[in-house]
Amino acid sequence: MGVLKRFCHFKYLLILVIAIVSSPVQAQLCNGSFGDPVVDITFGSGSGSSPYVPTASYTYTYSTCPNDGYYTIAPSTSNCFGNTWHNVLSDHTGGGSFLLVNASYQPGDFFLTTVADLCPNTTYEFAAWVMNVMNVFNSILPNLTFSVETPGGTVLNSFSTGDIPVTSAPQWNQYGLIFTTPVNNPVIVLRITNHAPGGVGNDLALDDITFRPCGSKITANISGLNTDTV
Repeated sequence: MGVLKRFCHFKYLLILVIAIVSSPVQAQLCNGSFGDPVVDITFGSGSGSSPYVPTASYTYTYSTCPNDGYYTIAPSTSNCFGNTWHNVLSDHTGGGSFLLVNASYQPGDFFLTTVADLCPNTTYEFAAWVMNVMNVFNSILPNLTFSVETPGGTVLNSFSTGDIPVTSAPQWNQYGLIFTTPVNNPVIVLRITNHAPGGVGNDLALDDITFRPCGSKITANISGLNTDTV
């Protein structure tokens, strides 16, 4: 009976481990109320109108179908590379432009910025909306890491998207993390890193990169009224 009990316990743990490993990666996003964003990059409302400049790994080109190692800022893209990319008709919100990247052959940073004068012991959300623009299912999959670091390079918190799958239709998904500022680190570095190689695939769109305070969920009502409108 003791051996059977131990076997059942081991079987339960094995099933639990398999379930955890097999579960899809979930972004660690804020479930509360937001304060004013410290970083808010929307990429503007027209082609090339955003002042945003990615890291030195990428070169700007005004093209709706940039080649490997290039990026563009566009409100849409269509008929790229023999229609192996989705036709993306709008940004995440439906009214502006987005960053369109054809990843370089060597992994590197998509986004890097420094933020100062943050409140200590405050929770922030660092997030972006991302789309795998490929529609070929055997292509290289984007794989990103969001990280919050000290200026010296010490990682304070990070989140990995894992492989971002190909979808049958264009689909924006938000990825990111929440982070509580320490007392003695008023300056932090925000980084989004590409881990997959370039080639056939690893092509993606990014939109609405934000870093903003995340507080407790706030609900309001007026005593004596059954509705929230008058």
